[in-house]
Amino acid sequence: MSEIIYRLTMPEPQTHTFGVEMRIEEVSGPVDLVMPTWTPGSYMVRDFARHVLGLRMEDGAGTPLRWSKTDKQTWRVEAPTDGTLRVRYSVYAHELSVRSSHLDASHGYVNGASTFLYAAGRERDPVRLEVEAPEGWRITTGMGKTDRPDVFRAADYDELVDCPMEIGTHELVEWEQEGRPHRYAVWGRGNYQLDRLVADTKKIVSATRELFGGGLPYDEYTFLLHVVPGQYGGLEHRNSTSIVLDRWGFRGMEYERAIVLVAHEFFHVWNGKRIRPASLGPFDYTRENYTRNLWIVEGFTTYYTDVVLRRAGVMPAQRYLDRTGGAIAQLQTLPGRLEQTLEDASFDAWIKYYRQDENTPNATVSYYHKGALVSLLLDLRIREATGGERSLDDVLRILWERYGKPDVGFPEEGIQDVVEEVCGDRMDAFFESALRSTEELDFDGPLAAAGLELAPPPAMAGPGGPLPAPGGPAPGGGAPAAPLPPLWLGIRTKEEAGRNVVATVVVGSAGQRAGINAGDEIVALDGFRVGARDLQVRIMEREEGEVVQLTVFRRDELLTLSVPLERAPAIRPMLRRVPEPTPRQSAILEGWLGIREGEGKSAPGGPRG
Repeated sequence: MSEIIYRLTMPEPQTHTFGVEMRIEEVSGPVDLVMPTWTPGSYMVRDFARHVLGLRMEDGAGTPLRWSKTDKQTWRVEAPTDGTLRVRYSVYAHELSVRSSHLDASHGYVNGASTFLYAAGRERDPVRLEVEAPEGWRITTGMGKTDRPDVFRAADYDELVDCPMEIGTHELVEWEQEGRPHRYAVWGRGNYQLDRLVADTKKIVSATRELFGGGLPYDEYTFLLHVVPGQYGGLEHRNSTSIVLDRWGFRGMEYERAIVLVAHEFFHVWNGKRIRPASLGPFDYTRENYTRNLWIVEGFTTYYTDVVLRRAGVMPAQRYLDRTGGAIAQLQTLPGRLEQTLEDASFDAWIKYYRQDENTPNATVSYYHKGALVSLLLDLRIREATGGERSLDDVLRILWERYGKPDVGFPEEGIQDVVEEVCGDRMDAFFESALRSTEELDFDGPLAAAGLELAPPPAMAGPGGPLPAPGGPAPGGGAPAAPLPPLWLGIRTKEEAGRNVVATVVVGSAGQRAGINAGDEIVALDGFRVGARDLQVRIMEREEGEVVQLTVFRRDELLTLSVPLERAPAIRPMLRRVPEPTPRQSAILEGWLGIREGEGKSAPGGPRG
């Protein structure tokens, strides 16, 4: 098996164009050259072939070869007489995203799926990559090193694609942990503090490694961090990750979003990149790769992101409870939860999750979001059934030993068997309800096993003054009164160039019945100008059932709509410890999150940490 050689150049980076050369030996017949249509970890057809320019085919002596395009991403070239095929082309790279490639005068970022063609049938051949970077630029990647800093090796095309590269004058910090080199490569300027980021990352690495039973499944790990205005996201790889964060997103509460993303992408080292559905590797790069288990790939990972941060000591106990309570409340107010099952959300990621529009909240549920909450319920059910002796951690460890270590995908219907093995009980009803129906999830029972409860928030302002806080007297005596949800129009808005624009109209709401459309620009309430910041304040001055006149621009036409005010869907956002937990409840909570007596308890009227 001969080595396929790639050469990557960037002679004029300001043109956003990479040059790629490809050399294939031992060619005995026509060759199909293919550009991937998607990148693993991001489940949407992106048609990277649209950026391929100036394709040329030659034999080893430089004689041009005839070729033709057979579909949107495939070029078929005739067999070279000398057995050597040389390919030259350019790739336009000006999309600053972890899912694509980017090149300008300051740096080059390479996502392999959007850059490198492959020869169909030769995907398992070993790869050599030579990089010719501008003078003064360094190359950082998780790809296999050689004795030259500009030459790298990959076991095959999958590994080439799975090793993104940062090329430029980026900041580089390195450390050794558990006998393995780790590094951050940071491109961009902002308010990040690398000392703090590295310190917390070390805790994340240790806590995640411990969860999976010790040991790190890579020889080295690379965090490629892009610091740019207004962006947020990440993409997992087997021994690296690409992360993009807002330039000013590293202080105060914004830092939490940053470290959550780091923990999430690192968890994928095990779950997603090695523990994976069988359909997600080896990949078919030409079409969608379907699975109903993205809720495991992303839901388990989202759930364990906060768990790992809590166990690592990065996230305080009360903050964990607040975030989890908020996630439950968010799901309970999402109309799409009643329209799409969790398995369907996984299967339809290719056409729905990455193609969101104004009706998405009404029609879909996120396999990240609901998947994480189903993972929470699974964990608590296992802990309750086994008296805290076993948990979802054990499910992950079994998946790791059976499928992750040997690097084989788990069967599509295999997760329930492992859960039942750990739990010691049948879980048919749970899986049918949580995964294959749109029934409401039952949180109260599982949370009670850990001595937790969902409670209304503290006092909320309402018509006629503040409402009583939880635990306070109801008007006229009797049981404590829960605060009423605020009044609303049944819409969600966004600000666009100073305009207050309707982003979503909630299905079944008064706003939908009144004829409000997504895209309407709200300009006045009852004849007076209203902006994005004061719309809700003006509404809260009214009474439930009162009809307001909402003036909007729709495609430059001025309209006035009559909208009766309703209560927003009820929420129960506060997750807290019960006042008097039993020893069993306390033991389960401590074994799960390390929360001891006195932590995460709420006094009447509000939480205390």
